[in-house]
Amino acid sequence: MGLTFRDETFRDDFTFTNSPAGIRRFPFPFAEDHYRYSVNIEPHKPGPKGSVVEFPFDIDEHYVSEMRERAMVLEADPLRCQALPHMMTAQWEMLDLLMTSLARDYPDLFTLHRDGAQWHWINRPLGIDQTFTFGDASTLPFGPMEYIGRQVQGDFTIQDQRDNQLWLDAGILTSPSDWSLDFNLGMNFTEWHAPVPLAHEAGVFERALKF
Repeated sequence: MGLTFRDETFRDDFTFTNSPAGIRRFPFPFAEDHYRYSVNIEPHKPGPKGSVVEFPFDIDEHYVSEMRERAMVLEADPLRCQALPHMMTAQWEMLDLLMTSLARDYPDLFTLHRDGAQWHWINRPLGIDQTFTFGDASTLPFGPMEYIGRQVQGDFTIQDQRDNQLWLDAGILTSPSDWSLDFNLGMNFTEWHAPVPLAHEAGVFERALKF
């Protein structure tokens, strides 16, 4: 891919910038000058080569610096990564999905070798070379969701499905917008979206939940 990772900060001197190439990759060409809530959930289909939607999970020039920042946030506030006890299987599924996807789509950056339950994961940008037993959390330095969550850009939640609802029962969020995982953990889809203005009247969340 030929990615060059930027060495930047997101606090104190705040040296974050986008390169011209990074700006060109911005995925939302706004057609209008105003924004309203909408149901922007859709199945992922591979996008144009080199775009941010080419692969299910995007790795860009800010990757290394963002992962360094995420580690700092989690050290200062460990409650930004939590999972309810019944979500352990889902945590392993998240790790499986992310490792498999990253190794397939970015073979120059990530490698995954699997021999039954014995896995070997290599993350070259972060200098990680880890062997572990899939399904045995004691063989990783963190729980499976946190381990892989520290190696992917963006915030993640895992929802359980029961009683015709989605329940926010696990997540790793180091840059949420005006909400707290610690407060919302265990809430259902309707409850954790309750404070959002206007969207409820427009039926946005009802349609999203049905989707």
